[in-house]
Amino acid sequence: MKMKFLLILLLSFCFESVSSHFDPYGTLGVKRGATLQEIRKAYKLLAKEWHPDKSNNPSAQEEFVEINRAYELLRDPERRKLYDNRGISEDTPNFRPPRPEAYAYSTFDPFDDLSSVFGKGFRFQFHMPDSGLFHEQTITLKGYEKNVLPASARTPQLILTYSDWCMGCVRAAPMWKRLGEEMNPVGISMSTVHAGREPKLARNFGARTDSLPHLVLLMDGRIYQYRDETLSVINIIRFIREKFGTQLIPRVDDSNYEDFLNGWRDNRVRVLITGKAEVLRLRYLALAYQYRRFAAFGYARLIEGETTQIQDRYNIPSTMDSMFVFREEVDTPAAKLSMPDLPFSVMTDVLEANKYLLLPRISSQKILDELCPLDSSRVRRRLCVMLVAEEEDEDAQESLRKYAKVYRGPGKDRVGFVYVSKKGQQAFVQALIEADESMVKNPDRRLVIIWRRNLSSVSFLWIPGTWKRDEESENDGFAEDILPPWNSSQYELTAALKRLFSDDGNLPNETTMKELVDENAAGLLQRIYNRILILLESIKDRIRKEDLLAAVSVIATIVFIMAVAYVMAYLVSLEEETIQAKRSKATSPSSNSCASTASTATLQLKMHELRGETYNGMVRLLKPGCRTIVLLLDKETKAKILPVFHRIVWPYRKNKTLMFGWMYVERGLDWYKQLLSLALPLWEGNPDPQQLESINPRNCIGTILSLNGHRKYFCIYHAKHLEGQQRAAYAEAKNNGLRRRIGRSRGQKKER
Repeated sequence: MKMKFLLILLLSFCFESVSSHFDPYGTLGVKRGATLQEIRKAYKLLAKEWHPDKSNNPSAQEEFVEINRAYELLRDPERRKLYDNRGISEDTPNFRPPRPEAYAYSTFDPFDDLSSVFGKGFRFQFHMPDSGLFHEQTITLKGYEKNVLPASARTPQLILTYSDWCMGCVRAAPMWKRLGEEMNPVGISMSTVHAGREPKLARNFGARTDSLPHLVLLMDGRIYQYRDETLSVINIIRFIREKFGTQLIPRVDDSNYEDFLNGWRDNRVRVLITGKAEVLRLRYLALAYQYRRFAAFGYARLIEGETTQIQDRYNIPSTMDSMFVFREEVDTPAAKLSMPDLPFSVMTDVLEANKYLLLPRISSQKILDELCPLDSSRVRRRLCVMLVAEEEDEDAQESLRKYAKVYRGPGKDRVGFVYVSKKGQQAFVQALIEADESMVKNPDRRLVIIWRRNLSSVSFLWIPGTWKRDEESENDGFAEDILPPWNSSQYELTAALKRLFSDDGNLPNETTMKELVDENAAGLLQRIYNRILILLESIKDRIRKEDLLAAVSVIATIVFIMAVAYVMAYLVSLEEETIQAKRSKATSPSSNSCASTASTATLQLKMHELRGETYNGMVRLLKPGCRTIVLLLDKETKAKILPVFHRIVWPYRKNKTLMFGWMYVERGLDWYKQLLSLALPLWEGNPDPQQLESINPRNCIGTILSLNGHRKYFCIYHAKHLEGQQRAAYAEAKNNGLRRRIGRSRGQKKER
């Protein structure tokens, strides 16, 4: 008894000594209520002081390890709270965290601080426990693009990004192992990515070195970011359920189950799952996602009063989960499965055997490849009996569906029955018609047997006549070796299949087949809309909380700049309107002061004086197509005729090919005489150019010159009298007999 007491006393003493030996606050030299910023600052200083590569102290290695242990404990809120309340840490004997996977993983790596202190070359000898599972599931970029990405169209993919220097990854390892035990039986794949070895793939997932471990869900090529702060099995399962959505398996009860089962005209079988649970099991969601192209799923919760008709009609056991697969026949399921716990593998086997209707529609190239696969061997060849009809022609479809259900002829396992829309696959049907010269132009309700020898070559045979509806027949039952000749068209089909599956059977026609049109493909606008939604959702997933403020700041800055630019443009436009209003008022004919008009006009339209200094800019160096309009005046008449000239040319101020100016006739008279000499023709009877020396400068006032310096030509305009006044003077002179006088005055004008 004394020995037991001593042993207990010794163990308790060891426990207290061990637990009291490790004091993280004392190790870092901070108070018990220190903030995370103070703890991090103290850690950096101590780590720099006691780093083994920087310190010569023999105990530097042990001190450095203690400093890291203390910092790791205090930087984690959950572990720090546990230590403060109960004095428990990982060094305490028999330490058992209640749920290690529920601890919030941190987005801070302590070795990043050490790298900032000692440089990027710092490496601490640290190995992750339980890291073998991460390395076993690691994928590369090539493996992701070749295997994981295509597989996401059928199977959801959970991908975790990790690294060797990630303390959060250490705590996530047990959780990841437990999650694998939950996900593998329900058809959800899991893989990992090493951020150091595959940086490009890690960036594609939005993972950063300061946010590891990083989890994403890959579904149908789309990446969904896991944003919960706590990395736990329960939260991950909730995250997967949210991404599956509620429309994948809608609820079914007595009020809508018939509409659900009769919806097979969308070319998909119906799968009805029943059970007592209120929440759908994850394996059912994964199964519906995998077979969403072939089947529509519904869930009926077995509740008295809501699903009583369903239970009575299909004899559903209330104590087990059940799965029913329906084709075109609503009364009888094609397959039934009832078990307390439906295994995922068993459900996939049942659906693989019943994922097509009895008479499916060929609506895309993928369905054609699955229902009429390629087979180049004549012995093992697979044939497809194809009905060319419209979707509305249900009588012909139902007749061929019944024939396919009871067919017992040769090659039963190597013949498939389908129908194709004449309008939906017009190019395919037209190719079959043109390759057979005996075929009529209207293929409506006609049967064709095809054999796909390779991707582009198709051998086929048209069955004579149109496919008829069922007719009355004396033979209601069929033996295993007797074919059912119900009517003439069915007899022709039976005989053709029997001949083709014999040794000498041959399909006489052959054509080249192009890829079929996807009838269920979205239109251009719908695809653009879907792309925009995916882009917005991707941006939303990739922006984290810490990045949100920066993104909002950038957007607010852009909006502010655009608003300021708009306001400035509006103010400038208002100012321009005010200036134009003032200009139009100043240049109006009602202006009383000629001098003020002249000064205002000079400010409104720049008019330069033509002289020796400005001659090159106004005449010689003009660009092609540009002209200079020059008014000849003197100092006495400038104030009177320049405002009139300005008012006349004002409407042409915005014409970039015109330049306006004026010239003092006294200063440029010699140049003007030389210009006129170039314009006088020198044929016989004309005055000599020397007569230009006697030009009176006063008679040149008001002359307009149009000069083109590039092409070296000019025009002259000079009006002595208005045209109406000249005609009136001529009429008055005629009445008074003064024609000779008018002629003499015109001769004087010509001499000038």
